[in-house]
Amino acid sequence: MIKVIDNFLPKELYNNISSYIKGSDVPWFFRAQDTKLTKNKNGFYSFCYYNNNRPDHEKYYEHIVPIWQHFGFKDIGIVQVRATLILRDIDTNSSTFHTDMDKSIKTCSTAILYLTTCNAQTILKDKDKEKFVDSVENRLLLFDSNIEHRANYQTDVHKRFFINFNFFYK
Repeated sequence: MIKVIDNFLPKELYNNISSYIKGSDVPWFFRAQDTKLTKNKNGFYSFCYYNNNRPDHEKYYEHIVPIWQHFGFKDIGIVQVRATLILRDIDTNSSTFHTDMDKSIKTCSTAILYLTTCNAQTILKDKDKEKFVDSVENRLLLFDSNIEHRANYQTDVHKRFFINFNFFYK
């Protein structure tokens, strides 16, 4: 299952989340590697809204709970919710294909909420075919977590922001 939803969040909620993430109060943590086999020169920055079976950031209830409600999911098991900041890297074109969860787990889903419109893309490899999804503000990409995917990095904007969700639902 691969689904793309444009204008996913109501404007007010989207603007609240986006302005916070793009602001100066975010506790970003540097990561040198984005996948096991890819190391871009800039690395990337992230912080978790939810991790290790609990909320991990003070804005979880203000930002993420309304997103779950907007999804309309009644029974949800959250694995992780992570915000990401990627700086432009003209030396590295893309990450390697990967899954966010172990491929043997068949009932988990991944969603990416893009907060930046730019020339970056998420490429999904489903049944030996590649599907390209452009990074467009307030676009949600939803797919089964066992689908391999990778990122083509942006070259047109300095900073790219998105939120990554991994979860189980009925």
